[in-house]
Amino acid sequence: MARFRRRSSRNLLQLLLLSSAHSNPGGVSTGFLMLYRFLLVLSAGAIVMMRWYFIDTSANYMVGYPSPHTYLARVTTRFVDRDATNESRHLAAEQIVTVRVRNNASTQIVRENIAALKNNGDVSFASPRLAEMVRALSDDVRTGVIDTAVEIAEKNYDKAVTRAEQTAVIWDNLRDSSLAQADKNVVFQLLDSLLIPTVAEDAEMADRLRNDISSHIPSFTRNIEIGKTLVQQGQVVTSEMAGLLRENGYPDAAIPWKHLGFVVITTFAWSLWFTWIGLRQESPPSHRDWLYMFLLLVIDWIFQSTAARWNIDALSLLGLAGWLFLTVNASLAFQVTLGGGLLGYIMAFPGMTSSIAVGCVLCGVVSGASFLFIKEASSRIKIWANVLSLGLCLTFTSAFLRWGMGLAVTPQMLEAHLISALVWSTLVVALLPLWEYVFDIISPLRLLEMSHPSQPLLKRLQLEAPGTYHHTVTVGTFAEAVADKVGMNGLLIKTGAYYHDIGKLKRPHYFVENQSFGDNIHDRLGPYDSARMILSHVPDGLKLADEYKIPKMIKNFIAEHHGTTCITYFYQKALAEDKEAGRDGSSVDRDDFCYPGPAPQRPETALLMLADSTDAALKGLKNPLAGRAELEKLVDDVVNSKIMSGQFVDVNFTLKELSAIKNAMVDTLMSMYHTREIKPLSHPAPDGVPDADEAEPQAGRSPDAAAVFVPEK
Repeated sequence: MARFRRRSSRNLLQLLLLSSAHSNPGGVSTGFLMLYRFLLVLSAGAIVMMRWYFIDTSANYMVGYPSPHTYLARVTTRFVDRDATNESRHLAAEQIVTVRVRNNASTQIVRENIAALKNNGDVSFASPRLAEMVRALSDDVRTGVIDTAVEIAEKNYDKAVTRAEQTAVIWDNLRDSSLAQADKNVVFQLLDSLLIPTVAEDAEMADRLRNDISSHIPSFTRNIEIGKTLVQQGQVVTSEMAGLLRENGYPDAAIPWKHLGFVVITTFAWSLWFTWIGLRQESPPSHRDWLYMFLLLVIDWIFQSTAARWNIDALSLLGLAGWLFLTVNASLAFQVTLGGGLLGYIMAFPGMTSSIAVGCVLCGVVSGASFLFIKEASSRIKIWANVLSLGLCLTFTSAFLRWGMGLAVTPQMLEAHLISALVWSTLVVALLPLWEYVFDIISPLRLLEMSHPSQPLLKRLQLEAPGTYHHTVTVGTFAEAVADKVGMNGLLIKTGAYYHDIGKLKRPHYFVENQSFGDNIHDRLGPYDSARMILSHVPDGLKLADEYKIPKMIKNFIAEHHGTTCITYFYQKALAEDKEAGRDGSSVDRDDFCYPGPAPQRPETALLMLADSTDAALKGLKNPLAGRAELEKLVDDVVNSKIMSGQFVDVNFTLKELSAIKNAMVDTLMSMYHTREIKPLSHPAPDGVPDADEAEPQAGRSPDAAAVFVPEK
């Protein structure tokens, strides 16, 4: 039944930035919320820096220094082997010894001379003496010499860079020739005159070619499997090694300014959101509630950051979810567990996106599954078993995600997760009473304990005011059944009903359910005294609640179950007496006959008011009800009277919700008693004395008689 209140869009930004609480029922000021957010941000930043100071500086690496210990791969890592890549590229570049560039002008001259020699036997390029020697040769010898010279020239005209190199090339080609040695000498002289160096070495071009070939050699990549060594202990950490270590989630020893800034900004943004969600609840958290959530968040963050030192999940999420879902509104518990848990992972695994991704899923699982595993737990052993089951679920989920993402899943890690689940499930149950005592919060276990008949106040009620005790049990059973049907917290309402009239212990005989037949003390009192005695059971109940350390949430039922309604019977009696004395009744102040309030601030106390008034209306009937239609009419009258007197202005029931409550009340009354008819008691209460629980006569019925259901036989 807890719902968000409607707010205009104009106020949304104001609520997020200021979260003004001047008019909210929780009474939390703007200044407190601003301080609260500051403390959250400060705590998050302090945890990041403490982790760096106490863990990272002593245990982590620094570039250029020996590694403090051996680092193993947490994920399958693919990296570029720079040494192997550089070696391969160097070998490829060394294959380029030099680059020779052709001289086009020289080449053109040589080609023209070779063509002239080949086609015409033109030896004009040679010296006159050599040309004369060639012409003097016989035709056969001259032809052989020229053909050999042309053949060698065409093959080798662009092979030599220097004259010495050219000479070597010519003689290498002449060595296998069949010409006589004298003719070989002539060929050599012709070629030595014909050929000139046409190429030159270009060092700049050679360097460019080496670089080009080197750049086309692909990088050598290697895989490091999970559990393999990344860096050996004592090995100097290079920048490349540091990159591998960061990729595997190992932070270095440098001050994490970037991570610190990210955590601070993220925490502040999230604090705006979740405090806004808290203020939008039907009953906003009190100062103690906010401090309680703050403590749980800090505990989760510290344990998560500490456990990350060994790359495991602390599963402190179990404690955060367990305590919150047992003690605060479920929708707010969901927001705090989801957002706060994820912040814990961001603090614990800086830069390791894979672990943060796993943490994100785990936070979603624990936040959603807590609605099923934790919220409805009804005994300590059941809470322990449910939290442990949730821990096993998280262990399986974590292992599955890590396996699917290629992260390390070791037996040691699984063992650590199982131990964490066992420890946190035990801590949830063991520390719950401490949180209840320190922060005055309510859990299902505390409600069960408080509603047990052996509780001191309830035992006193049984012995000193048995009629009131019977009334509270009847109203509690009725209200709980209705609450279960409309989706409210039935256990809370039942417990509140058991304690709502404990103020009657101070003067039990002033209330009709505790009076003996024929002895009504109000017959001997004036209307002012009677009203004062009846009205006092609310402040008296609050005093007793403080004396017996009753939680604030239960005290709300004591203060609000009558709201600001008035005891009309005694007010009318005072008016009548005033007029009989010859006055006009203006001296009678209606406020003297009204409860101090406040009006119900949450649906549960409003439902108890309706159940209490319905019970009073039924007991005040003179005539039996004929059937369901008249019972529906009675319930409608009770609900309408509370609406008309402004008792639900702070609860904001919708018409649909009120209709569901009325139908549930009628169905519950019919099923509780299997009514055939409602008959008046054989000994009705003395005329003019209403039941003390009745705020005012309902639906025009006189409160001077009581009625009960007659069960079907």
